Amino acid sequence: MTVQAIARAQRRPGGAAPSRHLTRTADLAISFSFALDAAAARPVGHGMRTCFLAMRLAEALEVPDRDRASLFYAALLHEAGEVAPSQGHERLAALRRLMPHRGTQEERRAAEHGRVRRGAQLVLRAGFDHQVAVTIMSLRERWDGRGLPLALAAEAIPLFARIVAVAKGLDDAATDAGPRGAETLLHARSGTDYDPELVGVMLALCGGGLLEEWAGDGLEETVRDLEPSWLMRMADEDDARRIGEALTA
Repeated sequence: MTVQAIARAQRRPGGAAPSRHLTRTADLAISFSFALDAAAARPVGHGMRTCFLAMRLAEALEVPDRDRASLFYAALLHEAGEVAPSQGHERLAALRRLMPHRGTQEERRAAEHGRVRRGAQLVLRAGFDHQVAVTIMSLRERWDGRGLPLALAAEAIPLFARIVAVAKGLDDAATDAGPRGAETLLHARSGTDYDPELVGVMLALCGGGLLEEWAGDGLEETVRDLEPSWLMRMADEDDARRIGEALTA
């Protein structure tokens, strides 16, 4: 439910303001992103920091507000596929986590396809839009066509998946190697893992102090404010329950 929908309800003839308690969907998504970090064995705050970096990159690319609203949730919830894998994928999920470079190509592809497909299904079940799901489905593709699960290449990979991949990679590298090491690693993977144009823009942002903001205090509040305000999503009790059931399935 967006702020526009709430306003329309308030303007209905003879209607009063909705009496149900409303919560910002962004607050719910940020909260659940911490659980997804844990499920994916990522450092606490990985999803939130990835969202911050992705949204700053999208701003620099002048992505329209309406599209950035979907990117916001795709970046926050990009690890949704790590939630409770189904019985049929448990062995393959364990293989991907414990032995990421072993097993047959078919096993790795099947494990990754199951994971990203589940993530896409869960965000749709939670009420997020198709663009969020498509981004999650395509997040492990590589610019050079050697990614999983579909081996998409270059601009065949959806733009938002390319943006989130760069943001995710930068957060992973900066957490492990610090800001300087992260920039070096991002540059080294440009044109193979990542879209080189997006890497160039992201490195320019890093040169302007992006990672200092990334490492600063108050990042959660900053991330909340990155959702375009005129498209701010609100959740009632039913929405909140649906999101919670989907992302903790």
